[in-house]
This record gives sequence, structure tokens and C-alpha cells, in this order.
Amino acid sequence: MAPGDPQSPSTNEEQKFNMLEQILEQFQENARHMGVIASEFTARSQEPLNQKIHTMVHGLRQLDQMKDEFRDVKVPAELLDYVDQGKNPQLYTKEVLERTLNKNKEVNGKIELYKKFRAKLIQELGKDLPQDMANYTTFRPYNNS
Repeated sequence: MAPGDPQSPSTNEEQKFNMLEQILEQFQENARHMGVIASEFTARSQEPLNQKIHTMVHGLRQLDQMKDEFRDVKVPAELLDYVDQGKNPQLYTKEVLERTLNKNKEVNGKIELYKKFRAKLIQELGKDLPQDMANYTTFRPYNNS
């Protein structure tokens, strides 16, 4: 299947998540409406409240029917804690990327230090043990990378 093909896997995945997002947004909006109706409840509010309850039950059924489509999706527990604290999940992604970048810099710095250490070690061993280093470089050529 071609990337632009409506049946391609990436498009199906995208549609699946878009549908979930739409259902969740509708559910959230219905919950908000239900809260408004309940907070300003009068006798005339009973029918609209019942309709909102039925709409929310329908939304829960839709979510329940979709749950198997998302069994393979892994969500970090740390992200759920982040959302529970009322923080934006996109900020979580940004923080994870920043931590990854900092860790990458740290690891690259260590790699550079080990390369320098290796070069200095080979240089010093070459001075103190020239014959052994000649044998070593014969079997394992020294390169500066």
C-alpha cells in the first residue's frame, strides 16, 4: 500500500487516534454540560439531564468497544502522573526530550574522555613498554577515533 493510500497502516493508525480523540472530546464536553445542568437543576432540567446521561453512557460504550484497538499502545506511568497533576502532556514530552538531550551530551562527553584516555594510555605505554605496544598494535592497530 502507498503512503497516501487511505488504507495504509499509518493512515489507519492516525484515523484510530483521531477517532479516539474526537470521542474523548465529546465525552468531556458532555460531562461539562451535565455538570452545568446538575449545578443549576430545576424540575425542567430532568429531561436534558437524562439525555446527557444517556449520551455519556453511549460515549462510554464507544470507548469500551475501541479499547482492544489500543492494547499495544504503551503509555509511561510518569505521563499519567503528570496528567493527574493537571499538567499539559505536551510539556511532558518536551521535558523528556530535554532530559534525553542532556543525557546524550553527558554520554558523548564521557565517550570523548575515554577516547582521550585511551590515546594517552597508548602513548604512555608506548614509552614504557615499546615492544609490548608494538605487538599490541600488530594485532590490534591503533586508531585515533
